[in-house]
Amino acid sequence: MARPDARRMTNKQPPPGTTLFLIGMSLPRPRHLRAWLGAFLAMPRMLVYLRKRPDSGLLAARLYLGSSLMVVSYWRSAEDIRRFAADGGAPHLPVWRWFNNRYADKNAVGIWHETYVIGEHETISSGMPPYGLGEAVGVVPIGAGMKTAAQRIAANSADGARAAS
Repeated sequence: MARPDARRMTNKQPPPGTTLFLIGMSLPRPRHLRAWLGAFLAMPRMLVYLRKRPDSGLLAARLYLGSSLMVVSYWRSAEDIRRFAADGGAPHLPVWRWFNNRYADKNAVGIWHETYVIGEHETISSGMPPYGLGEAVGVVPIGAGMKTAAQRIAANSADGARAAS
């Protein structure tokens, strides 16, 4: 694990196409153990599979447990996500088919996801190891011209990226 850094840090410029993927599940009927346990247990297996394969496109991911399960992940591209989802040799496709055949549209378990190709954004951290987008693409100390959120957003926008290159 990376060491905490007391300096104020922001993410490095992500490569074009870097994608944020959120996926989660809810339990509208917690007593239907068969309906949600398979999906619940599949997610950590998928993350282990992806982390062992750097060429998969997964840059960083964190699993959150709370009132529902959620994974926040960063990918090289949305295409890498689609490729993994449709790969018959990877662990996602069999679980996806199982879920769709047995539980989709039955209100036994809720599944959701959102995909965002990163554009205008800003990040800041202090006193902790790189986290979120900074963990995925790296961090740099906040210097001149990056002190405010507005300056960081401008630097990370499509126009700012073109100006920096």
